[in-house]
Formats: sequence, structure tokens, C-alpha cells
Amino acid sequence: MSGKPQKLGVIAGNGALPGLVVEAAQKQGYDVCVFGISDAYDLSLEIDHKIYPQRLGQTLRTIKKNKCKEVVIVGGVTRPNLFRFIPDFGTMKFVARVALEAKKNGIGDDTVLSILVSIFEENGITIRATKDIIEDIMAPAGVLTKSKPSNKNDIDIKRGRIVTDTIGDLDIGQCCVVCRGQVLAVEGPEGTDEMLKRVAQLSQAMRGSVTKREGVLVKLPKTNQDRRIDMPTLGLTTIENASLAGLAGIAFAGEETQLIDADACIKLADELGMFLKGLKP
Repeated sequence: MSGKPQKLGVIAGNGALPGLVVEAAQKQGYDVCVFGISDAYDLSLEIDHKIYPQRLGQTLRTIKKNKCKEVVIVGGVTRPNLFRFIPDFGTMKFVARVALEAKKNGIGDDTVLSILVSIFEENGITIRATKDIIEDIMAPAGVLTKSKPSNKNDIDIKRGRIVTDTIGDLDIGQCCVVCRGQVLAVEGPEGTDEMLKRVAQLSQAMRGSVTKREGVLVKLPKTNQDRRIDMPTLGLTTIENASLAGLAGIAFAGEETQLIDADACIKLADELGMFLKGLKP
């Protein structure tokens, strides 16, 4: 990147990924401005501005004031209670558009995020994908670990793909857990890790254990999700929670899943005797 550094905004939710995006962007020569989402961003992350979900209008003005024409939205966020504080006018317009869409077609994360992206773009702000900044973050297809799926695991994966595609089409979630052909859980608004914690509370008669692993987590992108801001993501925490649930491994969409710190994830899965498999379309 030559001449004056290009400005890039990073809207940071929780987890390690926002920090990795900031680091990668700075190495590429971007002038990075970090906007930490209140009650979400990692406090170890150095931010330039704190922003609030209830203050969308103010957020857009702050981004423009900092001359960020391109923004990466990265990291998890718990659904905010927009009535915890009085929303500003920008948020009120956003809620009104979401409510109108919900009345017509129902509502899910895909619709909410699509409307949010539209509002950013209407304000002259382009949304960039994480993979545009961290080029090697996408996990490849194939088995990445020493452990490989058994025939029983493959049967669970096949059923899990059908279930995950179905809940994805309905804009419900991105993943499910299947063990011995039985669906033990599907992801809802709580997210992948909380779903896995639910599985870990089930009777071991229904699932595997850390000494006798059975069942799989299947995680796939939803049909209509905007993959610039809502790409399926796996990291060490998800592998740890899958392990505690007694699962044999994780199957995910190859080339369409972000694997945070791939070497560390593969090493941990190998240590736990679990497989990581990138699925082909």
C-alpha cells in the first residue's frame, strides 16, 4: 500500500478475532480506527471509540467523522435490549425497518444483519469481510487432524448436514449436534458454545464422553447470510466445549469457515483425540 495509508474501521465485538483483524490490517499498512461495541469488546483490545447498539445514528456519525469509508464488523455480540437505554433516531429507524420486515416475512439474524449492512451502505460505508484482511483464515476442505471420522461419524455428519441446512433456510442457526443418528441440539440465538454446554448436560446415555467419544458438531453457513459479517467461525473455545460434550469431532464447511489460529486448533483437537473435517459442497 503506497502513499497515504488507507483508513479502515474495525467494529469489534467479543473474542480474539477483532484483535487479529486489527493486527493484520496494520501489517498491511492500513490506518486502523477501532470501534469497540459496549459490553462486548475484549477489554485487552485498544480501542479508539466506544460505540453503543442503541446509538446507531451516533455510531455512523463517529465513523464518518473518522473518515472510515470501509469497515470490518467482527466478533460476537449478544443481542442487545434496545430499550435498556432510550435509542437515538438512527436506531429507531433501524428498529422500524426490522419490525416492518418481521411483519412481512418473520425475522432472524440474517434479516437483521442485512438491514444493518444496507444502512451502512446508504451512509457511504462499505462493509469488508474478515477474510479480505486475514487471507489465510478460511479452513480448507478435508480432514485436518490425526483423528479421522469413523463410518458412524460420517453417518452423523450426513444427518447433521440435512438438519443444519434446514435450520439455516429458516434463519434459525448455523449448527447442530448429532450422535448415533439422533439430533441432540440445534443452535438458536444463544450461539454455538452455549448449545454445546447444553449437550454436555445431557445424560451420557445419549451422548459420548471424553473417554469414549461419539457424535459430531456440524456447522455450516446459512443460505442467505451475508458472509462479510456473519461467517461461521471456529476457535479453541468451541473445540474445548465440543470435547466437554463428549463429541468425536467437528465437521464444517471447507473454504467457508473461519478457523481462528488454525495451528493451535489442530494441535488441541489432536491432543483431545478429536477430528476436524472441512466438508466439500
